[in-house]
Amino acid sequence: MSRLARWSSIALAASFALAIPGTAHAQFGGLKKKVKDKIAGDPQPAAAPAGNADAQARKDAWDHPVAIGSTSLDAFTRGLKAEQAERAKYAATAGTPVARWNAYLAAKAKCDADQAHADTTMLRLQQKMVAEATAGHAAAIQPLQDSMQAVMSSSTAIGQRCSAIQKPTFTSEEFAALHTEEDKEDAAGAAASGMSALAYARLKERVVAYVLMPPGWKANGYTADETQAMDAHRAELRKLSVDYNASGYRNPLGA
Repeated sequence: MSRLARWSSIALAASFALAIPGTAHAQFGGLKKKVKDKIAGDPQPAAAPAGNADAQARKDAWDHPVAIGSTSLDAFTRGLKAEQAERAKYAATAGTPVARWNAYLAAKAKCDADQAHADTTMLRLQQKMVAEATAGHAAAIQPLQDSMQAVMSSSTAIGQRCSAIQKPTFTSEEFAALHTEEDKEDAAGAAASGMSALAYARLKERVVAYVLMPPGWKANGYTADETQAMDAHRAELRKLSVDYNASGYRNPLGA
């Protein structure tokens, strides 16, 4: 049954309540929760080919990560905030993939909020109408019906507006530009942390994997001191890591 049909039927039932007192009950909305899979570590990279300095440096960063403690977590926090500052500047530039995606998310959020408000208002009016009808207050019914009709019209307009919102798509060129931007953000994070790019990336990978790990999961590859240090700042670290996946990379645009 559509929202308008449901609302109309309830309004009609309330009108008849003047002759036959009764009660009405309605439930609206729901909360959707998106659950992301998190991992506590990635497969160890293969041994670096002889003579490949870059591959060897990456393997060294993997095998000998910066220990996680108060000092390195401070550095990590500075780095992640620097990344976010760079992303904010990029997102503020009209026409960029991130700006378009954020505009879409904002429009969808407004639709959800507007519809939730309409549903709540309708529920309040329905409950009041039933109460007035049960009490035999005939004169109060028509104004409430008029108000409900106005909410129905508003809800229809909201639905039409929201259905016209289109999820943006991105070209390969835009994704390439975004990749370049993310490299810039990573560099800014490493610079702010005072670490090499590889050391910072490995630290971020380990910290984010831990703080995003679901409750009850067992963390591997951390010392007791490291987990204690992260647990002491877990709420802040988790908030800072909300845009990342458990491997320490930003969540893909459009996901």
